Amino acid sequence: MQDAGESLFAAESARDAEQGGKPAGNKNCLNCGTELRGLFCHVCGQKDLPKRQSTGQLLSNFIESFSNFEGKFFQTTKQLLLRPGFLSLEYNMGKRERYFHPVRMYAFISFIFFLIFFSLPEKQDEKDDKVELDDEDRREIAEDSIRERKALYGQMAALGVDTTGLNFDSLTRAQQDTTRKKKKGNGFTLTKSEYESVEAYDSIQATLPPDERDGWFGRKIQYRMIELNRQYSDESRDFGKDMWKATLEKFPKMLFFLLPVFALLLKLLYVRRNYFYSEHLVFSLYYYNFFYFAGSIMMLAGLVESLAWVTTIIAWGIYFYLLFSMKRNYNQGWIKTIAKFLIFSFVFSFCALFAFLINMIAIMMIL
Repeated sequence: MQDAGESLFAAESARDAEQGGKPAGNKNCLNCGTELRGLFCHVCGQKDLPKRQSTGQLLSNFIESFSNFEGKFFQTTKQLLLRPGFLSLEYNMGKRERYFHPVRMYAFISFIFFLIFFSLPEKQDEKDDKVELDDEDRREIAEDSIRERKALYGQMAALGVDTTGLNFDSLTRAQQDTTRKKKKGNGFTLTKSEYESVEAYDSIQATLPPDERDGWFGRKIQYRMIELNRQYSDESRDFGKDMWKATLEKFPKMLFFLLPVFALLLKLLYVRRNYFYSEHLVFSLYYYNFFYFAGSIMMLAGLVESLAWVTTIIAWGIYFYLLFSMKRNYNQGWIKTIAKFLIFSFVFSFCALFAFLINMIAIMMIL
């Protein structure tokens, strides 16, 4: 992933390098054959380039283009961080060439964000296999052990068996193991249903009146629950780990598919302002770019325990950055902007939660 990330800048610079240098003096465009009327072709946009370039020319153009590319990127980043809503306003006013394109910036910054996201060290639970017993557990074990020993003594005495010298330590250890298993959980359970198999579930469903039976979707869910309960019955923690891993893998796609929803909500909130949906989409892209950039810094700061306060500040900054962006980009009063910001936050949070639940259901169906 790191090599792919580094190639993003190089690929952009290599493309722009062909546009660098001095005009070659061709009469016709080498790309489409149209007669040239200036430095760039008015049909396809290609610059007047020499048909062949020496290594020195290509290298010189590459360095020059990379410097321009780098300067444009950092200038855009500066405006993105310090002036919420400014870049989307500039872009929608047609001032685009001086800044880095929002889609290209999204591709690069989101790559960095998820590179860090998936590279974070996992926290290991040192007590996965050990469950400490408190005083109440020990007392319960002792009482159960005494009761069971008395019952066993009574049964053996009734049969005339001599119990002198017998060792019941194994019984106590078995009781402790049982208590530990109870504390860890008795296997995996997704529902309160006690169906042990699909056949048992179908048999019970067949005894119910038709109007009380589960529908097609309900049956599919029950089948999957029964299968998962059987699959993870021995170790419930494996289910949580597998679910978490699958959720992380689908997290980038979920954020991406929420982007048009983000823009659509803005379109509905500002429906009277005569904005195109594409203009709201540009605004959303720049906010996503800020989110990925600030989120990357927040994750790196989170690796240092003494910088926990920094992560809190950045998290609140990400949230309120949207408010200031809306104020500058849509140029409404503070009361209207705050009201729309709160409405947007509530509705988008609901959409994100709904998408998360759908994502969880999809994951459970394919685990």
